[in-house]
Amino acid sequence: MPTQRFAIAGCGTAGLTAAITLARLGHRVSLFERAEEPRAVGAGILLQPSGLQVLDALGLRDEVSARASRVDRLDGRNQHGRLVMDVRYDELVPGAHAIGVHRANLLHVLYQTALSVGVEIMHNSDISEFSDPCGPQVSLTLTDGTRHAGFDALVIANGTHSHLRNQLPIKQSMTPYPWGALWHISSVPGLASSALRQHYNNAKVMIGLMPSGLLPGTEKPCQSFFWSLKVKDHAAWQAQPLAAWKEQVCTHWPQTEPLVAALQQHDQLQLALYADVRMQRWNHGRVVVIGDAAHGMSPQLGQGANLALVDGWELAAAVLARNEISEAFAYYSKHRRAHLRFYQLASRALTPLFQSDRGYGLLRDNLFCAANALPYSRRQALRTVAGLKTGLLFERGLLLSPLPIATAPASDAKPLALMHALSDESPPDNSHCASD
Repeated sequence: MPTQRFAIAGCGTAGLTAAITLARLGHRVSLFERAEEPRAVGAGILLQPSGLQVLDALGLRDEVSARASRVDRLDGRNQHGRLVMDVRYDELVPGAHAIGVHRANLLHVLYQTALSVGVEIMHNSDISEFSDPCGPQVSLTLTDGTRHAGFDALVIANGTHSHLRNQLPIKQSMTPYPWGALWHISSVPGLASSALRQHYNNAKVMIGLMPSGLLPGTEKPCQSFFWSLKVKDHAAWQAQPLAAWKEQVCTHWPQTEPLVAALQQHDQLQLALYADVRMQRWNHGRVVVIGDAAHGMSPQLGQGANLALVDGWELAAAVLARNEISEAFAYYSKHRRAHLRFYQLASRALTPLFQSDRGYGLLRDNLFCAANALPYSRRQALRTVAGLKTGLLFERGLLLSPLPIATAPASDAKPLALMHALSDESPPDNSHCASD
């Protein structure tokens, strides 16, 4: 495909990844961001093997990992101490792992890389509408009335609540989840771990601690703390004495006491909101939707940033594979369908088992423990968490499409060999029953 001019709405993980890959292919890329400066909102991110594959291919994994924490396992226990969530990445292949990273650290690496490859990033630039996606070119109008014309394509990557997505004649829905999560980034010492740890009490209480690398500005190791909360109960939580809530947390999980003791005000904890975004397809003419704007979901499987990274890579691969923009976007939509649909369905099905008023806790505990004990189901659970599944029973496994922009892999892994091994459906030699 000859050089094209792309407009991208949104300076998050999906938008920046798409911008980098398209620019490295030689296209002209303008990224529009409504904020005044680069800004990462939210707690830490768990980058799974699927997302790390993209960073490897882009040559960015070492830089991100230098400010991140290695995560070797997920450890979730119920109120009786029973091991429910037991994910050990090296059971996939030796050396497999995830990393926990502060959002600002990932954003910084992607943002600086985008600038270095010639992406034009315009802040204070909120796109309010765009012209006919099926026309010869796409023009944009900003909220301040400024008009930008002459784009060959528009990539919508401005998040779950995208107002641009709604302008496409595509069947779609955005349903907020009734449960959110209070989160806090803590650098209190004594909580270091190589595991993402969770504690549950039925499905009404979920507490999490995730190692998240270095805290920007302090360079101290930090942890992301999560407390599940119904959105409608947030005002009541703010009105109650913080000491009462702190006592409740420590009762459920005494080891969190050092972190909880350091919290003195309600506003030290932010409320994260989630929604289920569904689209019949992700393309229309010269416009395509990626990232949370295309397939927002609950955080139960920790896939949001990973799907966004893969989206950005595969979008560039589709552009390379087809000679015309609308054909490329249609190809992208078809190519990404199996992977994205699986995780949308899996996230939707699992969320009530962890966040609901119903008594799903016992069902979840027994179901997960039984799955942990069987080699086949244990491997499928591992592959699901790792971001590698493309179907419930029949799948091809996730491998990135080839692009002539890959750089040297990270020093601690051979990404393509690793991911080929991860896509192999043969059972691992070290599968075992989960135990406490």
